[in-house]
Amino acid sequence: MAQQESTWGDPTMAGLFAIAAGNTAVWAFMTGRVAFTDLSIFIGWLLGAGFVLILVGLIGLRKGDSINGTLNLVFGVFFFATVALTHIFQLWGGMPLLAVGMPGIPQVCVNGYVFIILGIVLLTCAPILGRTSWVPSIALVVMAIGIFLMAGYLMQGFPAMGIWPMMGVIAGWFIWIGGLMMLYLGMGLALLTGFGRVILPVGRPIFK
Repeated sequence: MAQQESTWGDPTMAGLFAIAAGNTAVWAFMTGRVAFTDLSIFIGWLLGAGFVLILVGLIGLRKGDSINGTLNLVFGVFFFATVALTHIFQLWGGMPLLAVGMPGIPQVCVNGYVFIILGIVLLTCAPILGRTSWVPSIALVVMAIGIFLMAGYLMQGFPAMGIWPMMGVIAGWFIWIGGLMMLYLGMGLALLTGFGRVILPVGRPIFK
Protein backbone atom coordinates (compact mmCIF):
# COMPACT_ATOMS: atom_id res chain seq x y z
CA MET A 1 0.00 0.00 0.00
CA ALA A 2 1.41 3.35 -1.01
CA GLN A 3 2.12 5.70 1.85
CA GLN A 4 -0.37 8.55 1.96
CA GLU A 5 1.30 11.86 1.19
CA SER A 6 0.90 14.49 3.90
CA THR A 7 -0.25 17.96 2.91
CA TRP A 8 0.10 21.38 4.45
CA GLY A 9 -2.96 23.01 5.96
CA ASP A 10 -4.00 26.59 5.29
CA PRO A 11 -1.86 28.85 7.54
CA THR A 12 -4.07 31.92 7.11
CA MET A 13 -5.77 31.65 10.51
CA ALA A 14 -2.44 31.40 12.31
CA GLY A 15 -1.20 34.51 10.52
CA LEU A 16 -4.30 36.53 11.34
CA PHE A 17 -4.17 35.59 15.02
CA ALA A 18 -0.42 36.32 15.17
CA ILE A 19 -0.94 39.80 13.72
CA ALA A 20 -3.72 40.46 16.23
CA ALA A 21 -1.53 39.37 19.16
CA GLY A 22 1.57 41.20 17.99
CA ASN A 23 -0.33 44.40 17.19
CA THR A 24 -1.94 44.29 20.63
CA ALA A 25 1.51 44.17 22.22
CA VAL A 26 2.61 47.15 20.09
CA TRP A 27 -0.53 49.09 21.05
CA ALA A 28 0.00 48.41 24.75
CA PHE A 29 3.61 49.56 24.53
CA MET A 30 3.00 52.65 22.38
CA THR A 31 0.09 53.89 24.51
CA GLY A 32 1.99 53.60 27.79
CA ARG A 33 0.16 50.59 29.16
CA VAL A 34 3.48 48.75 29.34
CA ALA A 35 6.44 50.40 31.06
CA PHE A 36 9.84 50.68 29.38
CA THR A 37 11.21 48.43 32.13
CA ASP A 38 9.06 45.63 30.64
CA LEU A 39 10.81 45.94 27.27
CA SER A 40 12.22 42.41 27.53
CA ILE A 41 8.70 40.93 27.76
CA PHE A 42 7.58 43.11 24.86
CA ILE A 43 10.50 41.78 22.82
CA GLY A 44 9.34 38.23 23.54
CA TRP A 45 5.89 38.91 22.09
CA LEU A 46 7.40 40.57 19.02
CA LEU A 47 9.61 37.55 18.42
CA GLY A 48 6.68 35.16 18.89
CA ALA A 49 4.44 37.01 16.43
CA GLY A 50 7.29 37.39 13.96
CA PHE A 51 8.19 33.69 14.14
CA VAL A 52 4.59 32.63 13.41
CA LEU A 53 4.24 35.08 10.50
CA ILE A 54 7.53 33.98 8.97
CA LEU A 55 6.32 30.36 9.05
CA VAL A 56 2.93 31.40 7.64
CA GLY A 57 4.62 33.32 4.86
CA LEU A 58 6.94 30.46 3.93
CA ILE A 59 4.09 27.93 3.94
CA GLY A 60 1.97 30.30 1.83
CA LEU A 61 4.76 30.67 -0.72
CA ARG A 62 5.27 26.89 -0.71
CA LYS A 63 1.56 26.47 -1.51
CA GLY A 64 1.77 29.00 -4.35
CA ASP A 65 0.08 31.94 -2.60
CA SER A 66 2.55 34.64 -3.62
CA ILE A 67 0.61 37.68 -2.35
CA ASN A 68 -0.36 36.48 1.14
CA GLY A 69 2.87 34.55 1.54
CA THR A 70 4.99 37.58 0.73
CA LEU A 71 2.84 39.93 2.82
CA ASN A 72 3.02 37.73 5.93
CA LEU A 73 6.74 37.15 5.50
CA VAL A 74 7.57 40.82 5.01
CA PHE A 75 5.32 41.97 7.86
CA GLY A 76 6.65 39.30 10.20
CA VAL A 77 10.27 40.22 9.48
CA PHE A 78 10.05 44.03 9.12
CA PHE A 79 7.49 44.83 11.82
CA PHE A 80 8.02 42.15 14.45
CA ALA A 81 11.21 40.09 14.23
CA THR A 82 13.68 42.77 13.14
CA VAL A 83 12.22 45.35 15.52
CA ALA A 84 12.59 42.86 18.39
CA LEU A 85 16.23 42.31 17.43
CA THR A 86 16.91 46.06 17.23
CA HIS A 87 15.53 46.45 20.76
CA ILE A 88 17.79 43.64 21.95
CA PHE A 89 20.78 45.32 20.30
CA GLN A 90 19.67 48.61 21.84
CA LEU A 91 19.69 47.13 25.34
CA TRP A 92 23.03 45.40 24.88
CA GLY A 93 24.52 48.38 23.05
CA GLY A 94 24.05 50.67 26.02
CA MET A 95 26.44 48.64 28.19
CA PRO A 96 29.65 49.06 26.13
CA LEU A 97 28.85 52.75 25.69
CA LEU A 98 28.54 53.12 29.45
CA ALA A 99 31.82 51.25 29.94
CA VAL A 100 33.71 53.84 27.88
CA GLY A 101 32.09 56.76 29.67
CA MET A 102 29.33 57.48 27.14
CA PRO A 103 26.07 56.89 29.01
CA GLY A 104 23.10 56.62 26.72
CA ILE A 105 20.87 54.29 24.77
CA PRO A 106 21.52 53.66 21.06
CA GLN A 107 18.74 55.06 18.90
CA VAL A 108 16.46 53.03 16.64
CA CYS A 109 15.76 55.84 14.17
CA VAL A 110 16.54 53.54 11.27
CA ASN A 111 13.37 51.57 12.09
CA GLY A 112 11.34 54.65 11.19
CA TYR A 113 12.91 54.90 7.75
CA VAL A 114 12.28 51.21 7.04
CA PHE A 115 8.68 51.55 8.30
CA ILE A 116 8.02 53.96 5.42
CA ILE A 117 8.79 51.10 3.02
CA LEU A 118 6.60 48.72 5.05
CA GLY A 119 3.69 51.16 4.90
CA ILE A 120 4.04 51.39 1.13
CA VAL A 121 4.03 47.59 0.89
CA LEU A 122 0.80 47.39 2.90
CA LEU A 123 -0.90 50.04 0.76
CA THR A 124 0.21 48.22 -2.40
CA CYS A 125 -1.38 44.96 -1.20
CA ALA A 126 -4.57 46.57 0.18
CA PRO A 127 -6.50 46.72 -3.11
CA ILE A 128 -5.36 43.18 -3.99
CA LEU A 129 -6.84 41.76 -0.78
CA GLY A 130 -9.94 43.85 -1.48
CA ARG A 131 -10.71 41.48 -4.34
CA THR A 132 -11.79 38.88 -1.75
CA SER A 133 -13.18 41.06 1.06
CA TRP A 134 -13.21 44.70 2.08
CA VAL A 135 -12.21 43.90 5.69
CA PRO A 136 -8.54 42.92 5.12
CA SER A 137 -8.20 45.74 2.60
CA ILE A 138 -9.35 48.37 5.10
CA ALA A 139 -7.31 46.70 7.85
CA LEU A 140 -4.13 47.09 5.80
CA VAL A 141 -4.91 50.76 5.13
CA VAL A 142 -5.52 51.39 8.85
CA MET A 143 -2.29 49.62 9.81
CA ALA A 144 -0.37 51.49 7.10
CA ILE A 145 -1.54 54.83 8.55
CA GLY A 146 -0.37 53.71 11.98
CA ILE A 147 2.97 52.56 10.60
CA PHE A 148 3.54 55.88 8.78
CA LEU A 149 2.80 57.76 12.02
CA MET A 150 5.14 55.45 13.92
CA ALA A 151 7.81 56.02 11.28
CA GLY A 152 7.65 59.76 11.94
CA TYR A 153 7.74 59.15 15.68
CA LEU A 154 10.76 56.84 15.56
CA MET A 155 12.75 59.12 13.29
CA GLN A 156 12.73 61.79 16.02
CA GLY A 157 14.99 59.72 18.29
CA PHE A 158 14.41 58.89 21.95
CA PRO A 159 12.89 60.62 23.75
CA ALA A 160 10.78 62.21 21.02
CA MET A 161 9.84 65.83 21.62
CA GLY A 162 6.96 68.13 20.70
CA ILE A 163 3.87 66.52 19.19
CA TRP A 164 5.65 63.28 18.34
CA PRO A 165 4.90 61.38 21.56
CA MET A 166 1.20 61.94 20.86
CA MET A 167 1.74 60.78 17.28
CA GLY A 168 3.24 57.60 18.71
CA VAL A 169 0.14 57.03 20.84
CA ILE A 170 -2.15 57.61 17.84
CA ALA A 171 -0.01 55.22 15.79
CA GLY A 172 -0.49 52.56 18.46
CA TRP A 173 -4.27 52.93 18.28
CA PHE A 174 -4.31 52.64 14.46
CA ILE A 175 -2.13 49.52 14.61
CA TRP A 176 -4.37 47.95 17.27
CA ILE A 177 -7.57 48.67 15.33
CA GLY A 178 -6.04 47.01 12.28
CA GLY A 179 -5.05 44.05 14.46
CA LEU A 180 -8.58 43.72 15.81
CA MET A 181 -9.91 43.62 12.25
CA MET A 182 -7.45 40.81 11.52
CA LEU A 183 -8.64 39.04 14.68
CA TYR A 184 -12.22 39.25 13.43
CA LEU A 185 -11.16 37.78 10.09
CA GLY A 186 -9.36 34.95 11.87
CA MET A 187 -12.43 34.21 13.98
CA GLY A 188 -14.65 34.21 10.91
CA LEU A 189 -12.32 31.87 9.05
CA ALA A 190 -12.00 29.54 12.06
CA LEU A 191 -15.77 29.26 12.46
CA LEU A 192 -16.23 28.77 8.72
CA THR A 193 -13.64 25.99 8.72
CA GLY A 194 -15.04 24.32 11.82
CA PHE A 195 -18.76 24.48 10.98
CA GLY A 196 -18.65 24.51 7.19
CA ARG A 197 -20.85 27.60 6.94
CA VAL A 198 -20.54 31.34 7.41
CA ILE A 199 -21.19 32.36 11.01
CA LEU A 200 -19.29 35.65 11.12
CA PRO A 201 -19.58 37.53 7.81
CA VAL A 202 -16.20 38.72 6.55
CA GLY A 203 -17.38 41.26 3.99
CA ARG A 204 -17.76 41.38 0.26
CA PRO A 205 -15.12 42.19 -2.37
CA ILE A 206 -14.68 45.86 -3.20
CA PHE A 207 -12.35 45.46 -6.18
CA LYS A 208 -12.56 43.25 -9.26
